[in-house]
Amino acid sequence: MSNFSGFYTNAQSIDSLIDLNQQNIRALQAARGVSDDWKYTGDVHLEDLIEELGNYNKRVGALLYSHTNDTLYINVLSRDGEIFRSKKMIVGDSLMNQVELFNKCISNRNIQEQGIKDRSIDVLNLEDVSMCSMIQENTSSLLLPFGESFLRQFDHLIIVPTLNISTVPFGAINLGSNKLFIDLLSYSISPSLFDLMINSEVRELRLGSSYSRSLRYNFTNALFVANPSFSKKGILNLPDLPGTVMEVDAITAKLSSSSYTKLIGANAEKSRVLSEICKYDLLYFATHGYANSENPLDGSFLVLAESINDKDAILTAREIQNIRLSCRLNADLVVLSACQTGLGGAHAGGLIGISRAFQISGANHVLMSLWNIDDIQTAILMDLFFDNLKIGGELMPHEALRQAALQYRKEYNDLPLNWSAFSIFGIPY
Repeated sequence: MSNFSGFYTNAQSIDSLIDLNQQNIRALQAARGVSDDWKYTGDVHLEDLIEELGNYNKRVGALLYSHTNDTLYINVLSRDGEIFRSKKMIVGDSLMNQVELFNKCISNRNIQEQGIKDRSIDVLNLEDVSMCSMIQENTSSLLLPFGESFLRQFDHLIIVPTLNISTVPFGAINLGSNKLFIDLLSYSISPSLFDLMINSEVRELRLGSSYSRSLRYNFTNALFVANPSFSKKGILNLPDLPGTVMEVDAITAKLSSSSYTKLIGANAEKSRVLSEICKYDLLYFATHGYANSENPLDGSFLVLAESINDKDAILTAREIQNIRLSCRLNADLVVLSACQTGLGGAHAGGLIGISRAFQISGANHVLMSLWNIDDIQTAILMDLFFDNLKIGGELMPHEALRQAALQYRKEYNDLPLNWSAFSIFGIPY
């Protein structure tokens, strides 16, 4: 279990929780060394958040988690105002341990499948599988204490996490009566409450003043990276991932050949990717990934190919967030089809890791993985995701991921291990 840090004060009212969230996110940015790049400097109040939620045509709520003084606070906001408030005494380490146990139950191979070829360096295991039913029930009551009937008033929840709550596969949470969260609504993981305000400006630029218009993801200059060639020595003694090439080929087969660039094998050089990364409007990485909770900036990385211009083949979270020092990412969506890209070091303002690094450098949405993922099943899910992106609609790209997961469950299998491994970091349009 890693230590966590952040800003802690007494927080009783929604206004004080908003203030706490702002101080936590500033502390997180300072911990990452990017405090001077804070994008929203104005104060945010309850009425600002309510107004922003009211701009959606669909029923959208904000689920705010805050942890201070050994207490987890849960607040739910809708366009009608604050509609739910609760608190539960639980120390930070216990909360994070509960989340980790829940995720291990959902992703455990002893429970669901055997013989999986994944895109990871290590494998999560849980020996006492008989405890998983109780762990899942406890996690549901801890994080979603309001239940199924309450959730039915929403089409989407914007979740503002603390500590490691962003790693929870909310879609797989059992609400009772054989209903899962994903059966009712979609969700997004917000970097902070204040990204709601930032996203309003970005959304208006993309969609105009009419928030009810459906978004269509028509990429004209995408980058797809798959199965990079890398050294077989040391820490990168990893298996090839031929399934990633099939994954990318299946997606690009449905696109115009002039709308994308593919870098496969030895062509997926780190230096080349970094030199061109800001010109693309979509970034797709299908490779190995690794998260390090103790050293999340330098120890969390994606694997790329080496060249004579590269010292190594890994692209660290620190290098990703430092892209902003030379250019701003043009990609509205970054797809990280690799293991553990949604994990990292826990902080009161959320996680420090790869996904937030891309967001800091300019990406509005980052599709991230929550555990070690299966090579073939991920290819199927990503193909379905892009099919739904092409259809477009409201609450994109989060509803596209939800529809892909629902379709996967219907047409392939209902194992959360396979369909709930991904979530999207960013606010829906």
